[in-house]
Amino acid sequence: MDSTKKEKFVIKMNDIPRNELIELLGKLVSYNTVNIPTDDIKSPKDCPEYIVKYLTERGIDAKLFEDEEYYSVYGKVGEGDYHLLLMAHFDVVPVSDGWDTNPFEMVIKENIAYGRGVIDNKNNVASIMTILQEIKKLDLGKKMTICFELSGDEEIGGVHSAGNYLKKFDRMPDAVMNLDGAGEVIISRRRNAMGATLKLPKKKAKAIGILAEKKFTSEQNGRHTAYQHRGADVHCMIKASVVSSWEYYKVIDCQGKFIKGNVVPDECTLKVIVPSEDKKAQEYEYDIGLTSLFENLRYLVNVQFPTEFSIYGITIGPNMLFDREDHWELGLDIRAMTQNYTEVEDALREICTELFGENQYELAFKPGQGMVNTSKGSMLISTVLEVSREFELPSKIVEMGGASDARYFSREGIPTFDFGPDGGGVHANNEWLNLDSFYKITGFYLEVVKKILEKV
Repeated sequence: MDSTKKEKFVIKMNDIPRNELIELLGKLVSYNTVNIPTDDIKSPKDCPEYIVKYLTERGIDAKLFEDEEYYSVYGKVGEGDYHLLLMAHFDVVPVSDGWDTNPFEMVIKENIAYGRGVIDNKNNVASIMTILQEIKKLDLGKKMTICFELSGDEEIGGVHSAGNYLKKFDRMPDAVMNLDGAGEVIISRRRNAMGATLKLPKKKAKAIGILAEKKFTSEQNGRHTAYQHRGADVHCMIKASVVSSWEYYKVIDCQGKFIKGNVVPDECTLKVIVPSEDKKAQEYEYDIGLTSLFENLRYLVNVQFPTEFSIYGITIGPNMLFDREDHWELGLDIRAMTQNYTEVEDALREICTELFGENQYELAFKPGQGMVNTSKGSMLISTVLEVSREFELPSKIVEMGGASDARYFSREGIPTFDFGPDGGGVHANNEWLNLDSFYKITGFYLEVVKKILEKV
């Protein structure tokens, strides 16, 4: 960076108090804001109450919103005609074994912060809370209103927070800065996140063989189901299906580290009867429904249906398996660049009928909240790209695999983008954040707001 550019950059960052920003993030990380719907665990009220108190003490009119005991924080600065929404979320995914530090205590090592939520997504919550104080000083006049939405249920779909936007603001925004991303790149496209539940009845039968337990582990770059790399990553359930089918196992039971619908389980273990003519072989009881599931799961996850172009294609993650009283219940996480739910459901039903037989299964399909697809030529994206170059960021417009709450607005034709600093370990162990990038990107957000103000 030449001296002139460096001087301009320093001036732009003068309004961002680095130490206070990092301390604020540490405070947010200290709150356990995990949602686990399957265990009826909801992110508590303490974190959003702290956010409201923090903002109110600094002259920002922040309000607490509750829907079915899920909380979010919202408010606005200014009374202008053009509504720009700043959005991030403070809820986080559950924590699994394998952390090197306490996930709810931010630890800094060599300018890298570790902790649950440091990159997904409490960093961006801290950034918004910080720049709102500077936005309040701007002359917004009748030109622009800055709205903010800090959500507490994004990781489970966002229905209770972002999905209630109209109830809070009485109108939709004109553009959305959804600060939920990583890598300092401009995310303009994301696939739709849909779901399905497959039920197969339990039915006992007997087979001769040898009892065995077969353990399968996932081998993935990250645990978020949307980022599976075909041909490289190994999903434990799909691997179990391939081996089980190939070896003609009769499956008695399945136990696994099932965490969440969009999180790839670390491992699963099948209790099986291995067919054998050995004299030690005996007759054992197995489950026809579970055996059928593992015989055919490898085909089910490859179902095809029409979509718009996506670099990720179609991803189907069999991430949850429940042992119910009279049936087995498989949860599927489905990612695709489509909002044609009829085509998706029809394709699923067709392949299930082919694999399991007509009337031999139950399928419940869950439509998504839409995909993110903003034109690269929109004023919003072109402005973000302009500021990105000023800050000497990668200045790349990309598609990302995971869903975000931007879909609630993009599906209505509202321009959006997702963004975040340099970090990793999203939904995984030892989640991390580059603090230099965090500080720089906070200033970047403020500059984007100022630049949009100039243009509206």
